[in-house]
Amino acid sequence: MQSTELRERFLSFFEARGHRRVPSDSLIPSGDPTVLFTSAGMNQFKDCFLGTRTDLSRAASCQKCLRTGDLEQVGRTPSHHSFFEMLGNFSFGDYFKAEAIPWAWEFLTRDLNLPASKLWVSVYEEDDEAHGLWRKLGVPAERIRRFGQAENFWPANAPTDGPNGPCGPCSELYFDREGKVQGPNSVEVWNLVFTQYDRQPDGRLTPLPRKSIDTGMGLERLARVIQGAPTDYETDLFVPIMGAVRRLRGAKPGKAESAPFAERAIADHARAIVFLLAEGLVPSNESRGYVLRMLIRRTYRLARVGLGLGPEVRPEAWSGLITAVLDAMHGSPHSDALRSRREVIQRAVQQELEQFSSTLELGTARLEEVMRAAQGRTIAGDEAFKLYDTYGFPMELTVDIAKERGFTVDRAGFEVALKAQQERSRAGSQFGEAVFATDALEVRKAVPSLPPKDAQFIGYDSLRADAVIQGLWDGKGWVTKATAGASVGIVFDRSPFYGEAGGQVGDAGRIEGPKGFAEVAQTTWADGVLVHHATVRQGTLSVQETARASVDSERRLKVARSHTAAHMLHWALRKVLGPEAVQAGSYVETERVRFDFSSLSGLREEQRHEVETLVNSRVRLADAVRADQMRLEDAKRAGALALFGEKYGGTVRVVTIGDYSKELCGGTHLPHTGFVGGFLIVGESSIAAGTRRIEALVGESAARRQQESQRLLQEVARRMGRPTGEVVAGLEELLEQLKRAERERKALQGELAKVEAQRLVAEGETVGGVTMIRAAVKHLDRDALAVLADAVRRSLPADGVVCLASEDGGTVSLVLAASPGLAKRVHAGHLLKAIAPLVGGSGGGRPDFAQGGGKDASGIPAALKRAGELVQEALA
Repeated sequence: MQSTELRERFLSFFEARGHRRVPSDSLIPSGDPTVLFTSAGMNQFKDCFLGTRTDLSRAASCQKCLRTGDLEQVGRTPSHHSFFEMLGNFSFGDYFKAEAIPWAWEFLTRDLNLPASKLWVSVYEEDDEAHGLWRKLGVPAERIRRFGQAENFWPANAPTDGPNGPCGPCSELYFDREGKVQGPNSVEVWNLVFTQYDRQPDGRLTPLPRKSIDTGMGLERLARVIQGAPTDYETDLFVPIMGAVRRLRGAKPGKAESAPFAERAIADHARAIVFLLAEGLVPSNESRGYVLRMLIRRTYRLARVGLGLGPEVRPEAWSGLITAVLDAMHGSPHSDALRSRREVIQRAVQQELEQFSSTLELGTARLEEVMRAAQGRTIAGDEAFKLYDTYGFPMELTVDIAKERGFTVDRAGFEVALKAQQERSRAGSQFGEAVFATDALEVRKAVPSLPPKDAQFIGYDSLRADAVIQGLWDGKGWVTKATAGASVGIVFDRSPFYGEAGGQVGDAGRIEGPKGFAEVAQTTWADGVLVHHATVRQGTLSVQETARASVDSERRLKVARSHTAAHMLHWALRKVLGPEAVQAGSYVETERVRFDFSSLSGLREEQRHEVETLVNSRVRLADAVRADQMRLEDAKRAGALALFGEKYGGTVRVVTIGDYSKELCGGTHLPHTGFVGGFLIVGESSIAAGTRRIEALVGESAARRQQESQRLLQEVARRMGRPTGEVVAGLEELLEQLKRAERERKALQGELAKVEAQRLVAEGETVGGVTMIRAAVKHLDRDALAVLADAVRRSLPADGVVCLASEDGGTVSLVLAASPGLAKRVHAGHLLKAIAPLVGGSGGGRPDFAQGGGKDASGIPAALKRAGELVQEALA
């Protein structure tokens, strides 16, 4: 049974038992700053577990996941992976153990026909209920093991060590091909978590009113069990990729002890890399981009060292590996999305490897020096950071190399150095931190009556509302009152203020209470809680007061112009560049749009003009803009675009413009496109491999920029004495005149240099048996000085050395030239490098010709003198 059928069987099994089949969420979680990547099936259902989403009681999914905590084990064990797929069934206050346990047993033993005699289970040592349910199914007592909270509780050791909050026991199913219990080759197949307690600060476990089920079963491990493979890497999910890795290796022997590990690790990392790039992530030195960069660079080194390919492995050779990943995913729910991004993935990998290959050897050599100089067998954290900062060595790569040599790395020291750099960068930023920074669970405990997220925002149809203040956060804790001058995060039971989300900036406005008022500078969501970042300007605001919340209507209109224009820009880009131009991110604020999109090359000037023209043509037609609520599946069937990295519930909002644009979007928009006013692209650039960025102005901002450009054009035309339509022709004439004047200047300079050369040669001296010309010349720049030096050298009757210096406008120029016959004995580049510091500068060059300079003209005599001494020494 292939993996494609296993996915389908699992989802169909639970669909038949009342579960909604939910597509995999993105690997890049939306609205959850607590995690970098989606690491478990339950991540996308967090709001369901918290009770903030109530339209879903049962769900089943096959979720793409990424974990890097055990990266050093990947490839060394049969089943550790960075990227994997997790099958899961979930209950949110609906069914519990009495259903979850029998269903798990039924699926494995009846639907997949696994022999019960080769399965065994574990339960939490105090969970008699789960033990009894397994016995009731006929599982012999000797095939049920009771383990402590470290093994069978989630989170591990929660009863003793915390954290506080929802937790519960779990039960795991294992498969052992030999039928042993706790055998050395037993494979953990499925974990059933029973979330039934709320841990209190004093350690008490109080029952939750809504008990939930959260299960997880790795598709790779299940395929290994069903297909009878010794490891996950022999299943159909990996076989094509492992074949590509071995073709990459060819006849190279590699290191006998490391080649199998390297093959498996490369195959694993290749899957992670392809999926991350397919979701629009790009390599960088921060956050998620850092993880992607680390995986690509680690894979490259594994091929060079682990497979023994050395520098012969070229970046372009990875194309076959990427194709193999796509082949392995053929028939999966991910296949179409991966194949549509094939070219972007290949180009991004190639560019990253080309960049890294040039620094790998330098970085490795530096690390070797560090290890030779290390006291003991530990590499200092600051040295590891320098490798990361200067040579692009991810920390994990340094750890890998150090481990091969028997060294460890001071990770804590690395983190200290990294944090110090981040603090320095943050200090230079113009943006301060938000007032509100706390966990939504704490909000809901402080304000238990707070409604669900989708009920808090009421601002699509109204910009003003009376609402009850439910909480005031002063940056340190919850307070009951805020007085004039205080900066607070205000939480209402409902609000017309839009919270920053989906790339749209949050609303600003005013809050008026019975005893005071506050100005709102920004509104954000904090894990399901709408927070108004405000400053009390007069009087006081108190919890449980009813206040009037009023959105700044002019600002809202300007932001809506930008958001509607961003949708129109997306449509125009796809029309001009094709469907591969997919939005990779955006930020819309008052009459300004920043739009990132996937593209293998930049917009040509004519394409940029076409995109701009398309948008403005629809602006003039005042196309209707409509927002509708519908089920996610219906929206996708209707052709609505869903963006990577965005989190969607069962019911979604679809924004339609005319008959040409349809996107899932929770933002605020215009009633028709005519209100956009105008659209002007002001910048287009590359921000990463395969990703471009457009910056545009709309409305009044676009009109002002166009007026400024028109005024500038008219001023240029006036100064040139030409009509505006002839400015370009006039500029071309001026440029041609400048080129002609420059050619004449250089010709004259050459003639003058010949005359001056004769004078300097006549004043030459003999040093070490050869002619040497040393002279300070007035007011020549570096280029003119080089022309003169070359003329002098050609005028010498025999071999000789020329050293000239000049000061021009506060800048010192140095030129040193040697006859070809002397170049092996008198290296001009080395000599200039030695004398340049005397004028406060630097320089260097070829054996026969070198240039440099500095800022200290008073050092010219000393530099010329030292040049003569060095020539004397070289010829002695």
